[in-house]
Amino acid sequence: MNDTLQTQSIRDCVRNRRTIRKFKQDPVPKEMVIELLEDAVYAPNHRLTEPWRFIYIGSESGKKKHADNLKAAFKELKPNMKEEQIQKFREHILSVPAFLFVMMKEDENERIRKDDFAAVSCLIQNFQLLAWEKGIGMVWKSGEVLYSQTLHQLMGLHSDERVAALLQIGYPAEIPNGEKRTPAAQLLTEIL
Repeated sequence: MNDTLQTQSIRDCVRNRRTIRKFKQDPVPKEMVIELLEDAVYAPNHRLTEPWRFIYIGSESGKKKHADNLKAAFKELKPNMKEEQIQKFREHILSVPAFLFVMMKEDENERIRKDDFAAVSCLIQNFQLLAWEKGIGMVWKSGEVLYSQTLHQLMGLHSDERVAALLQIGYPAEIPNGEKRTPAAQLLTEIL
């Protein structure tokens, strides 16, 4: 358990959670991830479709395979990517303690699909806050590579799924300062 963070209220977790990009090398056990997910799945989910599925990567062999999968995807998307860039990316992958892919089932109905993406996003935020309470940080990754058909095939995604997020997970080596937020009162319109 990380001693960097102390038990916090929900409000404190919401306000103090940070995106973590630098991790200690301490492993994040699969059992801990499962424990956090068991609570995170209580996210609001219209029609209780539970449109999520997860892939956990925490072992050295899993991280090497993940790096190979991403390299193949980058070759598809960026064929001119230099070998030095690929090697630097590989080193980064191997330095992250754990990864969690969050897959989302894509319903044929657009409205349901949008509702489901909102539910998956709520689940991810629940997961982040629950992890933060335990002293675990993460960065929520998205981007072009997560839409790669090569990556989808290598990860075993079903034809009706997409990657909603790739979470890099670990105990914070460094916690950045928070960014100032626009006060909600400035963004509120009241209809009378």
